[in-house]
Amino acid sequence: MSYADAPNEYIEVGGISYAYRSVGNKSGTPLVCLQHFTGTLDNWDPIVINGLAKGRQVITIDNAGVGSSGGVTPDNVSEMTDVAIKIITALGIGQCDLLGFSLGGFIAQTIAMREPALLRKIILVGTAPQGTKALHSFPQLVDKAFKLNDRKETYLYLFATKSEKSRTKMGATLGRLMERKKDRDKETSMAAVQAQVKALTKWGTDPVTLNLNKIHHPVMIVQGSNDEMMDSDSSLELFKQIPEAYLFYYPDSAHGSFFQYAEIFVEQAGAFLNL
Repeated sequence: MSYADAPNEYIEVGGISYAYRSVGNKSGTPLVCLQHFTGTLDNWDPIVINGLAKGRQVITIDNAGVGSSGGVTPDNVSEMTDVAIKIITALGIGQCDLLGFSLGGFIAQTIAMREPALLRKIILVGTAPQGTKALHSFPQLVDKAFKLNDRKETYLYLFATKSEKSRTKMGATLGRLMERKKDRDKETSMAAVQAQVKALTKWGTDPVTLNLNKIHHPVMIVQGSNDEMMDSDSSLELFKQIPEAYLFYYPDSAHGSFFQYAEIFVEQAGAFLNL
């Protein structure tokens, strides 16, 4: 089954229904994917999910209040992490690999510190450590993107560089995100977006509480050469702090680097997970 055809599934935790999708072989260690700011189940590139699912089960989830999940979206990463852990454990997963993209990467870092036994390996894409200065201007960047009032241009502004090559490749990504025609996930509500903006801002301004030197899982870090959303140098900071980290930079790419280079990412991520 391809990701475009995977059914929306739901699991109830504490009286709240959370949405997820699952593809791939259910034997071995599953890979759980945590999404970016405003992202839903429909914002994962099918090339990436289908490619990774050839060797394992891949599960994508909506956090509280996002997409088709119930509940209220927390305005801080700590509570988002609580929700993610509850969903993963409710799915009967004793240990998983984790792919955290952008905001999902903040949650992944926090899970690694809070519930290390729950994780085997971690992939962090387009994300940053606590206290990153790049997020100080995040609200203004997002506001400018949304004011373009054009779905494609907003997407390219946030996920591509200004080069024609990057814009073309990320435009193709956006096309793939729209391949699913039936049972699409709900768009993220404005209330959820506002809460996520607060969470992202706090990640950059609140006191640092995570000691990433204590993360001893193998970690694959992926970043674009020019990510204005997170600042590409933030991934280097992650690499310096996490003892078992591998760092990959993709050329002429921004926040959507692993979608722009989907085939390369699948090959590298698959090799990392299979080590």
